[in-house]
Amino acid sequence: MYYDTHCHPYLAKEKSQEEILENFFNWWGKYLNSIWCDLESSQISINLAHKYPGVYASIWIHPTHCLDYIDNIQETINELEKLYHKHADKIVAIWEIWLDYHWINSLSKKYSISEEKVIIIQKEFFRAQISLSKKLNLPIIIHNRSSADDVLDILIEMDCKDFVFHCYSEDLVYANRLLDHSPKCMLWFGGVTTFKSALWVQEAAQNIPLDNIMIETDSPYLTPSPFRWKEENEPILVKYILSKIIDLRNEKPEDITRQVFENSIKFFVKKNNS
Repeated sequence: MYYDTHCHPYLAKEKSQEEILENFFNWWGKYLNSIWCDLESSQISINLAHKYPGVYASIWIHPTHCLDYIDNIQETINELEKLYHKHADKIVAIWEIWLDYHWINSLSKKYSISEEKVIIIQKEFFRAQISLSKKLNLPIIIHNRSSADDVLDILIEMDCKDFVFHCYSEDLVYANRLLDHSPKCMLWFGGVTTFKSALWVQEAAQNIPLDNIMIETDSPYLTPSPFRWKEENEPILVKYILSKIIDLRNEKPEDITRQVFENSIKFFVKKNNS
């Protein structure tokens, strides 16, 4: 059985959301986490989770959207909390908390504020969502983009240890820094792990403890090899990411398959139902 821990089926262009979900669940798919990007769309993800028993949702404000809430940050956090209490059985994380420095220049121009101010606001939301995760006893899902050092600094500053790194694209050295801070943190490996050029990511996937590994598609983005550039990504292709993890590591394939699935169940489903 498979658990695609991060996907966006509603963003697909080649197939309908329903077709994508049916493909996954009619195959060996057991669970998936459907991710949206702001306060309003989080509700759509929750509705989908109520419709499909194997789907779970998250609540979050993406850093490229957080500037829309610049005048009412705490009110927005309060709304996220209300949303969680109303749908706690289907919400498994505060998702996906970023420091996204890749878009700093374009965000600065769009909102007519300095790049420094954009970073300050992102960090404020980052800290606020960590605080909310602790209050609700939910893990946070982190995607850093050109901001790895600042992300780790804030995790250490706020003593945040219940987290997953989404779409892991750093090297083994940084992975070990994360594990030194939080030995139970999880690293998500996705389509990038299958790319021939991503040797530094493969080294991390090969050498960190198996107990710290989960897999994701981030579909419809980052289609794994051998389908990269050929077709749109979807949850059913998570099997190719697992296959790459198996190729990289020395454990028996059946042990890797079982442990990666169990890692996901333990982190999301069992924790959510406890």
